[in-house]
Amino acid sequence: MVLKFIQINIYKGKYFEDLIAFLKREMPDFVSMQEVTGGDANLGSNRSDLFSKISEATGLDGVVNHDYDLTDRPGYMGNAVFSKYKLLDKDVVVLSPFQKLDFVTSETDSFWPKGPRHLLDCTFDIDGFFMHAMSVHGAWTAPPEDTPETLRQAGLIANYLKKTKGPFMLGGDFNAVIQGKTIGLIDKVTNNLLFNSGILETTNPKVHKIKPRGYLIDFIFASPEVKLKNLTVPQITVSDHLPVIVEVEIQA
Repeated sequence: MVLKFIQINIYKGKYFEDLIAFLKREMPDFVSMQEVTGGDANLGSNRSDLFSKISEATGLDGVVNHDYDLTDRPGYMGNAVFSKYKLLDKDVVVLSPFQKLDFVTSETDSFWPKGPRHLLDCTFDIDGFFMHAMSVHGAWTAPPEDTPETLRQAGLIANYLKKTKGPFMLGGDFNAVIQGKTIGLIDKVTNNLLFNSGILETTNPKVHKIKPRGYLIDFIFASPEVKLKNLTVPQITVSDHLPVIVEVEIQA
């Protein structure tokens, strides 16, 4: 069984129409997304629920789970997982608790190193074969570096993956670099599909706030039975991050 999995932080829908065109063109089996927003949390003029719009436009089923809801105006931000396949179940691993925030706090960089975060785990039925597809958004640092909080959250993620039964793929914007201790904690318990890939950056060099220097901070981790066939990181602007696209083979 060959499956296509895409990891993308969608930058609160800043380039929403380009994102939709990209997803329609790629026709993935699974997508892990971060910075999925609605209302006044969106960037740009679109104030709709981006999760619903993505599902409607692509025909993909999925789940969104919020990191925060706005208190003084409509809006939220969270992680999502989409798939062509039937959703069976979901689980949420709290990394830093959900919060209700005013808009100004949600836009303040100094808030986010310990801001709300979670891992979303969705189980799908692929014609009787069960597959976990997960999405996570790591604790924020800029530039990316190991902190007590990134290490704490990575430990929670690693412990959860160790206990996961059956094949899984976890996509995320980890806000951490491949040579750091944060990613190293997760590397110890699973396979990092970006390891030795030759990819040097997943921040978009044209628009990301920490340009012109680029960083590899978006990763896809997989269980041992998931074998990588192909990996690409196209230089396109659908976000302030570049999409990570993998094709994998799993023995069902």
